[in-house]
Amino acid sequence: MLRSLIGAKLALLTVAKLVSKQLKKNGYSIGYIPLFEHLRRIDHEMLGRKFRYNRDVWWKTLFKELGLKRMDPKWIHDLTLQYWRVYAGNSPPFRDAEPTARELKRAGYKLGIVSDSDGTPGMKRKRIRQLPFHNLFEAIVVAGEDTPRVKPGHESFSLIARKLRVQPKSSIYIGDNPRTDIEGAKAVGMTSVIVHRKGNEGGAPDYRVPNLRALPGLVRSIRRVR
Repeated sequence: MLRSLIGAKLALLTVAKLVSKQLKKNGYSIGYIPLFEHLRRIDHEMLGRKFRYNRDVWWKTLFKELGLKRMDPKWIHDLTLQYWRVYAGNSPPFRDAEPTARELKRAGYKLGIVSDSDGTPGMKRKRIRQLPFHNLFEAIVVAGEDTPRVKPGHESFSLIARKLRVQPKSSIYIGDNPRTDIEGAKAVGMTSVIVHRKGNEGGAPDYRVPNLRALPGLVRSIRRVR
């Protein structure tokens, strides 16, 4: 639902600048641009392969790879808080997110959100509740906090169905990640839909839509054939 690519890039850039400034105070001269590129690689590895979302771990990985030790844990966590502040401030919802959610709500559908933990307990739920239309959703599950595992672990998909008091097999799960969203939804028998985003080709969803605006029509079609 969120246009997070810009927010994530600006957040990493902020951290790179803060780290460069602190290292300079400690006698190291590393510009923020190479630090930013280093962090982008760590970002890609952590999100794309390891599914590790705790940003404290990201910064510790950076310092380890740079051969730096004894960095203050409190300062490391402060970097994480700065990261999420910039990320949240620059990741608005897609323009069609709210009108689509409102249309589905008016049609009588129960709406819920399943989202992975940010690695900082409570942070993801707080950001979701900052959405101007969060009250349209009857239930929220933060995978990795409300459940033992993050997506694609099946627990979060089963839990959202229980919270909404619906059967997984009568539910439609909409996501934009072919791996974490679709695998988990299909594992519990949900109908899976991928919303096209740059670079999210692949996977085996039941349906694909070009944008969120196409969802109400697709949902009606799915319901008619059931």
